[in-house]
Amino acid sequence: MKFKINQEVLEVASGKRCIVVATKEEPWKKTIDPYNRKEVYPENNTDYIVLIKIDENEYKGEMHVYEKQLTDV
Repeated sequence: MKFKINQEVLEVASGKRCIVVATKEEPWKKTIDPYNRKEVYPENNTDYIVLIKIDENEYKGEMHVYEKQLTDV
C-alpha cells in the first residue's frame, strides 16, 4: 500500500484534504459504530477509508477510495 494510517493525503477529484484511517490490511478500529462493528475495512473492493479534513484535528465524513484517487499533500 502506498499510503499509511494517519497520513494526510489529497483526494484528487474533490480536491479535499483527507487523512487515511484504514487500508485493506489494517482496519479502522472505531470506538463507536451504529452497526456495533469493532473493525471496519474499506468496502466494495476499494483500497482505503479516508476522513475529510475540515480543520486541524477536525474531520467530517468518510470516503472509501481507490489508491489512484489519492495523492501526497
